Amino acid sequence: MSFEYKELGPDRYLVWDLLRESDPYYLNQHIFDIDFTELEQNRELHRKDGKPAPSYVAYCLYAYSRVLNEFPLLNSYLRLYPLTKLALYKGVDISLTIEREWLGKRIVLLALLKDAQNMKIEEIDAFLKSRKNDSLESLDEFSRYKSLLKIPAFLRWRLFQIFVKPFPGFLRQLVGTTAFTSIGKFGTDFTTPISPRTITLSLGRVCERPRSVDGVVVSRLSAWLTLTYDHRVIDGADTARAGERIRNMLENWS
Repeated sequence: MSFEYKELGPDRYLVWDLLRESDPYYLNQHIFDIDFTELEQNRELHRKDGKPAPSYVAYCLYAYSRVLNEFPLLNSYLRLYPLTKLALYKGVDISLTIEREWLGKRIVLLALLKDAQNMKIEEIDAFLKSRKNDSLESLDEFSRYKSLLKIPAFLRWRLFQIFVKPFPGFLRQLVGTTAFTSIGKFGTDFTTPISPRTITLSLGRVCERPRSVDGVVVSRLSAWLTLTYDHRVIDGADTARAGERIRNMLENWS
């Protein structure tokens, strides 16, 4: 035999659950090139004051939460059953993936940054560090992960459809109001994720790139940010305005 079968792990079925909610025909992406020079200067100020420098992810989450608070249509959930309604959330809860080691393998946990629009940059950074460094057993995300794995995939999907999906409040408790992913730390310059959310922000690799500044090509620290959005809910113009606001906040941090 020229191949061998291998069981698809239960953790991959959790990802499958998420992707079954995504319809790529409705999705579009806007990609923004962001200059991180001022962010790095702000990080250096933290170091000079003897404080930990916030991560680039923390800055992006800070700006993203503020902008979603300005554009409530983006911070929403399109419910299709039993009646089509658009739920506009009050407050921004950002779901983000955290990779950890468990039983000799890498697993992905879904963490929730709740009421992010009210958090300081240092508080966001502390949350990220805790999810990376605290023991797995101390994390609520890990407890939820293990509980979900105990439910057979076919049953878990149907329970979600009946008891969670029709209720925006329950859905928020499980997966927040929006999503963020950072793939740049693994070397990817930018990505166009398939997402079931009304809008998702993705951060690519932060590195030195050539840029034109006052007509002169120089090396500047920069990254690509991607906004993936549901075109049924949002027009491209609104997404572009939101992306430009994120750009302005990050490039003019001071």
